Parts: sequence; structure tokens; C-alpha cells
Amino acid sequence: MKKILLILALATISFAQPLSLGKPNEEKVHSSWLNLGFGIGVLTPASSPSYKEQGRAFVNPSLLLGIQFAKLTAATFEFDFTAPKGGVGGWFGIEQQLMTTDITPFVEAQVGARNPGRDKRDYSFGDAFGAAASLNGGVIFFRESQFRLRLKGGYEWIFNKDTDMSWNAEIGILFAVGRAGVETIDL
Repeated sequence: MKKILLILALATISFAQPLSLGKPNEEKVHSSWLNLGFGIGVLTPASSPSYKEQGRAFVNPSLLLGIQFAKLTAATFEFDFTAPKGGVGGWFGIEQQLMTTDITPFVEAQVGARNPGRDKRDYSFGDAFGAAASLNGGVIFFRESQFRLRLKGGYEWIFNKDTDMSWNAEIGILFAVGRAGVETIDL
């Protein structure tokens, strides 16, 4: 009988839950943070003879901003330049990360406006300058740290007279403003 009581006592202790002292289970929620940085990339025209006449490839430096507003989703803002021929672009996008790991693939859809630069076209809206859309994919390294490295590539459309299209590739370095990856207690 003593052996049975001892076994029951040990079993009870091993399966016991920690004492909560009347506090409810604390549920944690995502806390948003901001990422600021810069990128360097390249654009390669994929259509329209007038775009290809400007150059075979363009250097594409950019200023980057990201708001990680959900655990796997971020709003992205980008302002970029193209050289030679002095083009500019501004973008707003939604970035969907696919895993919660430190290294994660992502997909991104962006809308904005781009002027691919001037060759024999003028800067008026609809001739060279126009509304634009871009679909991208890539990999983020150090997703929830103070430093983030983002590699991306994609395809963009400029809805101008010639419907200019191009392939793009970019390396971005972003720094967190605030505490990246922190979860807060839901009250």
C-alpha cells in the first residue's frame, strides 16, 4: 500500500501545473516596429524599344522604410533613383513573410509611380512618367533583429505610353527603430 501511495504522490507532483495565484493565462500579441535603411539594385529593361535605347541596365539606389505591423506582414515604402538618365520612383507595398524564422522567404506587391528617365521622351505624365506596379520575391535575413538584410528580385510595369517593363534586383540593409520582435502582454 505504501508503494502505491508513493507512486500516486510522485505522479501527482510530476503532472502538477505551476501555481498561477489567481492570474489568468497571459496572452502575448505582436508589437509593431519600424525599419529604416537603404538599398542598391539594378533594373534591366524587358520591353519597349525606347526604354531599351536608354540603356541595357540602370543602377537603382533607394531609401527604404518598413513597418512590421503584424507578425508576418509589413507595409513597405520605397523612394528610388535610376542612373543614367535620371529616373525616379516612389512605391508603397505589402510584404508577406512566409515563416517566423530568422531567415524567411517573402513575397511583395507594390504600387507607385516611376519615371524611367529621359532619352527622347519627355517627363509629362503618360509619356515616360506613369503609374507603376511591381511583384517581387526574396529572402529576409535576421527578420526580428535590430539589423535586417533583404534580398529581392522581381518584375515591374510602368503604365506609360510604351508600357515599359523591367526586371529588378536589390540588396537592402535596414535598421530597426524600436525593439524588433518584442511581444507584449494582451490586457
